[in-house]
This record gives sequence, C-alpha cells and structure tokens, in this order.
Amino acid sequence: MMKSASLSVGLLSLATLSILTTLPVPHASAQCVMSDINFQSSIDGSRQPAIQTNDVQQGSTGGCVGNTVNTTNVQSQTGGTERTTQRRQSIQQINGSSNSPTGINMEPVKIKTNVQIQVDNPADRLRR
Repeated sequence: MMKSASLSVGLLSLATLSILTTLPVPHASAQCVMSDINFQSSIDGSRQPAIQTNDVQQGSTGGCVGNTVNTTNVQSQTGGTERTTQRRQSIQQINGSSNSPTGINMEPVKIKTNVQIQVDNPADRLRR
C-alpha cells in the first residue's frame, strides 16, 4: 500500500512538472544601465594644484531594455615638479525603441563615478 502511494505521488509530480514546463512564461527584461568610472591621480612635488577635468555626457533616446554601456578611465602622474594637467572627455549614447516587452519605456539608469586625487610629495622637490 505504501509503495503504490509513493508511486502515485511520484507520477502526479512528474505530470505536474511536465505541464508547467510547457506553459508560456514571459522572459525577464531589465532596464538599461550607463556607467562611467574615472580615476585621475597626481603624486608630485609641484607647488601648484593639478588641473583635473572629467567631462562626461550620457545621452539616450527612447525607452531602453537590456543593454549596458560602460566606460572606464585611469590617468596617473607620478613624480616631477611641474604642474600636472589631466583632461578627459567621454560621450556615451544608447538608443532604445518603443518596443519594450514589458510595455513600460524607461530611461536608462545613468551612473557617473569621478575620483580625483592630488598628493604633494616634497621629496620630488629635492631631486635635481
């Protein structure tokens, strides 16, 4: 009796699983993401502050689903007594459409990370 009950439960589970796997299930979709990461560092003996600029433009048209745009930058100056100049320009563009599978058209998530470091190293002024 116990053996036939276990067999019945097993067959019922198998039948349920086979029905569930054939049902249409919409696929997941995620919003678009645009990210820009900038790192600029100056470690030197200059008595003048470094000039560090980071101009980032992130543009989008239409709703966007399932895409990413990522840019990274590292600029590093070490040593010397002259003024450091570090300039960066980045333009990101992502174009979507109005054919979102969810029916909701959303702007991309836009992330900008900008790290600028200046460290005075007096030892650089002693080197001649």
